[in-house]
Amino acid sequence: MVTLSRTRVVGLVLGLLAGGLVLALWPREEPSVQEAITRKIVQMTRSAEEKDVGALMEGVSESFKSGQGWSRDQVRGILVAQVLRGQWVRIFHTGLEVTEVSASKGDFSVRFIFARSEAQELEQLAQESVMNAWLVEGSFEKEQDGEWRVVTARHRQLNPTDLF
Repeated sequence: MVTLSRTRVVGLVLGLLAGGLVLALWPREEPSVQEAITRKIVQMTRSAEEKDVGALMEGVSESFKSGQGWSRDQVRGILVAQVLRGQWVRIFHTGLEVTEVSASKGDFSVRFIFARSEAQELEQLAQESVMNAWLVEGSFEKEQDGEWRVVTARHRQLNPTDLF
C-alpha cells in the first residue's frame, strides 16, 4: 500500500486545481457568425419544443421587429399561444442557411416544421403526423452582452410541396 504524506496530497490537489483553472480560463476561439447563429437557432428550437417560452425569448432582442410589424411582446404572446396550447409535439428545423453580414450580424433563412407526432427524426415525420410548416427569414445581431439575438424576422406558411 502506498501512503502519501499530507504535503504531497496538498501539492497534488493544488496542482490539479491550478491545471483546472488554466483550462477554464484559457482563451477560447469565438465561433464564427454562422456557427453562433446556427447554435442559437438549435437552442431556440429545443426551448420551443420543451415549451420553455422564457428560454426561447432570451434569443429575441428587446428591439425586435417582425415583417408583420410585431414587437417582441407581441411575438411572445403568439408563441405562448402556439407553444403552450400543446398542439405541436415536435418541432424540426431544416434548410438552415446563415450568411455573415459583419462580425456582429448575420442573416438567416430556415424552415420550421411543427408536428403532432412521436417522430424523433425528420425522416419519420410524414408517416403518422399532422404538420404545419413555416419559412422564417431574418437577422441576428450580437448584442452588448455578447449574446446573439434575433432582431428582425418575417415568416410565411409553407405548403407541403414547398418542404421537399
